[in-house]
Amino acid sequence: MTHIVQANAAEDLLALVPGLIGSTPRSSLVVVLFAGSRSRGALQVHLPAGTDVDRRVAEAAAEHALGFACRAPGVDAIVPVVYTDDAFGAAAEPPGRVIADAILGLASAHGFAVKDALCSATDGWGSYLDPGLPSGGRSPAIVASAAVPPVPPLPTELVTTQVPSVDAATFAAVDLEYRVLSARLASMLDAATDHARTSWRIDVGDTVERLDGLPEVFEDALARGVEAMTPREVAFLLLSLGRPWASDLALMQWAFGRDLGEELDDAERAYGHLPVGMDDPEVFHRVAHLLVGDGPHPDVQRIRAASSLLLGVTARASESARVAPLAMLAWLAWALGQSSRAAAFLDELDATELDHPLASTVASLIRQGHLPAWAFRPSAEPGGSVVAANGQPAA
Repeated sequence: MTHIVQANAAEDLLALVPGLIGSTPRSSLVVVLFAGSRSRGALQVHLPAGTDVDRRVAEAAAEHALGFACRAPGVDAIVPVVYTDDAFGAAAEPPGRVIADAILGLASAHGFAVKDALCSATDGWGSYLDPGLPSGGRSPAIVASAAVPPVPPLPTELVTTQVPSVDAATFAAVDLEYRVLSARLASMLDAATDHARTSWRIDVGDTVERLDGLPEVFEDALARGVEAMTPREVAFLLLSLGRPWASDLALMQWAFGRDLGEELDDAERAYGHLPVGMDDPEVFHRVAHLLVGDGPHPDVQRIRAASSLLLGVTARASESARVAPLAMLAWLAWALGQSSRAAAFLDELDATELDHPLASTVASLIRQGHLPAWAFRPSAEPGGSVVAANGQPAA
């Protein structure tokens, strides 16, 4: 949902920034975007740690931020905020001037109005456009006491980059079931003359689940959550997600709805064993576009549930089984416009694991500075947010 909060002064805006980007910025350029008088969210570009930011780095950060701002429909004004590890000291000149100059110059070239340009340093804050700024800047206590209702924080599962821990017994139980199911599947495939996935059957608990019935398995896992699942159910989910076609199916279903999962599952069963060709069903092409961010908004509440599920599943996964859920977590973060958070999940993988198709795709999108097109369009979904790109694209 959209939260409307009135910010009447610079200190009000500074008080709101952590809520806009989901964390308290450090060593960053944050650009708050405006369409008229209404904010359309904020972009964060991370800067090198420390205080020595040269003009080349400053210009790259400014170009990165305004490149995203130019894609946000209706945005006509900005407020850049430089978060620096430098201090005012006794000076009246805010630190980080080289970054401010870079973003102000580029904003003018792109035709953006600049409502203000702020600095948040270690010992104070102030405006680069304020000729009356006192020596030492203004007190951080002014921002801390700003009479502005806080923006409700994002749920933990939509901001964390930490995989939770589980007790040794839980991990061991899932690992044992995973190895048993993996061995059973391998023996069946070795014995099969036709490796079509419609012939794969795995005993799960008291029932027999078929890998051609995955939409139901995935929807059940999303609804129940990892804590309600048995070790064998978690192991079966991990085994399923280890197949690239199945992890894509789960990702699309969890982000866009069960109907898409069912449609993709039907197409996979009918065409997935055939060579890629121009006569592929339309859903394959649609999913290819969705994977790179071209399409309608995903369902934020389903992404939240899927992120929570995958964090729990990853915590229970052995090294060899965690690649797919980590890659999926990276894509879900990227789908929310959170490139830096997506990169943090990929950082958990080693170089060989980054060859996983989905991990490779997300890594490429991040390297190119590409965000999904839907990140720049207002969302009408319940629980959605009217933001241009509420994330942390990496500079």
